[in-house]
Amino acid sequence: MRSASNNFALLVVALVFLATVGALGASHDNGDLPKKFNRPPYTKMSLSVGSPNRGWQLRAKRLRQNRFLYVKPNSRARVYGHPALVLMLQRTARQMAREAGGVQLLVGDLSSEYGGPLSGHHSHQSGRDADVGFFVTDADGRPARPHRLVAFDAEGHAKDGSGLVFDDYRNWLMVQMWLRDQRAEVKYVFVATCLRRRLLDFARARPAFRKYVSDASRLLLQPRNASAHDDHFHVRITCPKRQKGLCIEDGYVND
Repeated sequence: MRSASNNFALLVVALVFLATVGALGASHDNGDLPKKFNRPPYTKMSLSVGSPNRGWQLRAKRLRQNRFLYVKPNSRARVYGHPALVLMLQRTARQMAREAGGVQLLVGDLSSEYGGPLSGHHSHQSGRDADVGFFVTDADGRPARPHRLVAFDAEGHAKDGSGLVFDDYRNWLMVQMWLRDQRAEVKYVFVATCLRRRLLDFARARPAFRKYVSDASRLLLQPRNASAHDDHFHVRITCPKRQKGLCIEDGYVND
C-alpha cells in the first residue's frame, strides 16, 4: 500500500508540474524546476522537461550539418534536442553512409533552443522529436539527394511528379538501426500507414530482416490527430533514464 501511495503522490506532483509548464516563458533555468533538479548533477545536464506536446528543454545540443547529414534550410534554427537524440541522428547518418552506399541523411525540425511550442507542430517541444526525410532513388534506382521532404503514395511513387521512388531497402535499414540503437532508445517512429505496410512487407520477404518485423510493427505508427506522415519519419526517443518525473512520456498523439 505504501508503494502505491508513493506512486500516486509522485503522479500528482508530475501533473501539477506539467500544468505550469505551458505558462513559462521562452527561456528557462533550473529555478523553473522542482527542487530535486536544482542541484548537481542536474544543473550541468541537458534536461528534457515535460512532454513532447507540453514541454521545454535546458542546455540542448544543436544538430550540425556534415557530409553525412543535411539539414533542411528552413529547419536550421530548429535543430536543438536532447544529446541522446542528436547523437543518435549523427550515428545513423554515419552508419547509413557506410553501409548503404554513401547516402546522406535529410533532417528537418527537432525543437527550438529552449523548446516549447514550435510552429507547424503540436509536439517537438521537449527535445525528443525529430523529422527525418525518407531515402529516395531516381527512376533508374540510383540514390537521390532531395533537399526537401517528398510525399509518397502506397506504391512508393512521389506525389509531386518528380519521378522519385521510395527507397524500401535504405528506409528499412534505417528503421532497423533505430530498433537496435541501445543508447537512445527510440519510442515511436511515426509514418503513414501505407508506407508502414510497405516497409514491413519488404522486411518479411527477406530472411535477413524478418526477425525485426515484430518489433518494427510496434515502433512504426501513424499518429492520431495529425497529418499522415507520408513525406517523412517522425522519430521520438524515450525520456532519459535519470530524468523520470521531470521528463514525461505520453501516448502516440499528433505531430
